[in-house]
Amino acid sequence: MRAIEGVDLYNPIRVAMMCLVPTMMVLKEFKVLKFIKYTDNQCPTTYLKVYYNKMVEVVGDEKLLIHFFQGNLSGITLAWYMRLDNTKIRRWKDLVEAL
Repeated sequence: MRAIEGVDLYNPIRVAMMCLVPTMMVLKEFKVLKFIKYTDNQCPTTYLKVYYNKMVEVVGDEKLLIHFFQGNLSGITLAWYMRLDNTKIRRWKDLVEAL
C-alpha cells in the first residue's frame, strides 16, 4: 500500500492536512444523527436543506456541519468531497457553493 499511495500517507500530520476540518474536536457525548445517504439521482439543494434542518442543534458550529456531512455521501459524491481543498472550505457556505 505504501508503495502505491506514498510513504507520507501514514504520517499523522499529512493525514490531518487531508481533512476538511483538521482541527475538529468532537465530544464523546455527541450523537451523530442517522441520514439516508445522498445518491446522484436526488436534488442536491433539497438534500442540503434536509441535512441542515436535521443538524439544527449544531448549526452554530460550522466545523461540525462540514465534518459530519461526509458520512451522508457515497460513491461519486463521497469522492468529490474527499477531493475538496481544505484551504478553500472554511465555512458551511463554502461547502454549499462548492456543489
